[in-house]
Amino acid sequence: MRFFAIMLMALACVGLPGAFAQFGGKPRAQWTAQLVPADARAGEGAQVVLTATIDPDWHIYSLKELKDGPVATSITLAKGTTTLLPGGKAVQPPGRKEKDPGFGIEVEEYEKQAAFALPVTLTPKASGPQKATVEVRFQACSGSTCVPPVTSQVPVAFKVAPGPARKDHLKPITIIPKQPGAKAFGAVIPASGESSGPPPAGGLANDGLIAFLWLSILAGFSALLTPCVFPMIPITVSYFIKRKVEGPKGIAGPAAYCLGIIGTFTGVGVVTAALFGASTIQKFANHPITNIALAVLFLIMAANLFGVFEIVLPSALVNRASAGSTKGGLIGPFLMGLTFALTSFTCTVAFVGTLLVVAAKGSFFYPIVGMAAFSTAFALPFFFLALFPGYLAKLPKSGTWMVSVKAFMGFLEIAAALKFLSNADLAVSQGWLTRPVFLSIWAAVFVIAGLYLLGWLRLPHDAEGQTPGWPRRALGLVTALLGLWFVTGINGQPLGQLDPYIPPDPYPGRESAASGSSVPFLHKLAWAQAVAKAENKPIFINFTGANCTNCRQMEHNVLPRPDVMMELANFIPLELYTDRQTRDDNENQKYQQTLTGAVTLPLYVVVSPNGQVLKKFDQGYTRNPAEFVAFLKDAHTSATQLASR
Repeated sequence: MRFFAIMLMALACVGLPGAFAQFGGKPRAQWTAQLVPADARAGEGAQVVLTATIDPDWHIYSLKELKDGPVATSITLAKGTTTLLPGGKAVQPPGRKEKDPGFGIEVEEYEKQAAFALPVTLTPKASGPQKATVEVRFQACSGSTCVPPVTSQVPVAFKVAPGPARKDHLKPITIIPKQPGAKAFGAVIPASGESSGPPPAGGLANDGLIAFLWLSILAGFSALLTPCVFPMIPITVSYFIKRKVEGPKGIAGPAAYCLGIIGTFTGVGVVTAALFGASTIQKFANHPITNIALAVLFLIMAANLFGVFEIVLPSALVNRASAGSTKGGLIGPFLMGLTFALTSFTCTVAFVGTLLVVAAKGSFFYPIVGMAAFSTAFALPFFFLALFPGYLAKLPKSGTWMVSVKAFMGFLEIAAALKFLSNADLAVSQGWLTRPVFLSIWAAVFVIAGLYLLGWLRLPHDAEGQTPGWPRRALGLVTALLGLWFVTGINGQPLGQLDPYIPPDPYPGRESAASGSSVPFLHKLAWAQAVAKAENKPIFINFTGANCTNCRQMEHNVLPRPDVMMELANFIPLELYTDRQTRDDNENQKYQQTLTGAVTLPLYVVVSPNGQVLKKFDQGYTRNPAEFVAFLKDAHTSATQLASR
């Protein structure tokens, strides 16, 4: 089993980033530029006409900025251009206007080919052959997906005509260029030399359904390695031990449990993303009401395991359902699977984010099939975990150990309930369950659980005169020591891999330092931009979340490393929370989506002082710090090259 887990991790590290990279690849539009008129003289007005050759079945958007819409195309002179001066805003020909099913608003689009023009003025001292650069930022989308916005540096080579500036040529030209042989959404305008553009580089339709399914399955198995999944293993086992012989026979209960997981991901995930956007699932999983409800649910389950009460249906309903007990008996495990899927969204959203974005753009076939494959792979190990206790409970001599196991799992569910309460507290930034308070409660829970396993404490349903065996005593000693170890973390002692499950210290929104890391983060975009321009440094943006376990993993185990800190000294570090129910977090999430086309956490982006994306760490969470160091070095190199232009 350990070998299998290592192999899965290796496949995830090697294959998953490359597989997801195919959704990006080279820009979906290639740009050329020329100066018009060609005989412009020094000091005269002109315009740079830019032609976009767009991949088949893709389109780009107009220059008009839309609130909560796609990224508009923007055209400006690049920094450092000395022979051309800005002459006004860019102009465009009419495109097709229609309501975009993904954004839910009317947009203006161009496909195949499109022409834009930027008014300019030649500098008075320009002469002879010259070169300039125009910067185009745009987002390309197809009928099923969008790629993150990219910025293209488009060269313009021209020759300044001799002679003094003509009086009737002094103003910049703002003539809308003729659409260059493009399919203008309903009317084909013929032109000589029409090009169909280069073949598309990858994409869902080109790669085929089989490749997409393998990608989804690999993502599902890889998601099993995320931190949010591990606490559900004992909860799953305890739930199906509790069912024993009361539930449906055979594999029906485990199958219903897995169908709850698969149905939640496939149904709720895709439909919600298609209706409301890719960020809705994340917001729902992080909402304080959701987490409070889950905490109450786990506390009720804990009380049930302790024997405080038994959850049974009214006798009338039991008698009515006796003939169809299979159907009625599957509701519980199905809802348990649904609950598990909801609790794992915080970690698994990084893997399913690409599929949800595809769904949000209006294409349902690939997302539904892909999400079904992902969730099936994700649920498969839990099917066997659920199946094993189901048969174990039917053994004729199961012994009284099952009562002890149920009680111990009850303590674990109390600990899990506290984690959900902490998530709710973090979402509203109240600071009630700070690290010391949280660890104090956890320490008490685990010490009491340890004393129970050692036989020093008893519950009402325990058998009289029961003497704990050595396995139970050993587990009790380890559990009690674990509780005492939590006490050491109250004063700030690191707790290793458990730190991400604990509220960060300092508390998010209460301090200026990073959540549990030593990186001197700023928390306002405007501040970071001002400092970056003053110091001429790129900005390192940490898009993070208060309830993001993988974010805590990175902030505790990767960012504070000396080799990482050394590289971060070359940047202005900025930390932006995106998952709390605050105005700032909502604005930060919109900025993240505009900047990167994604809402998954964690996400690390390096931008220039002017906001140009230089590098993006797409995989977010990594167990290999060397990968993150390499990303920072590449980003610094890109920033240095940009500054030297």
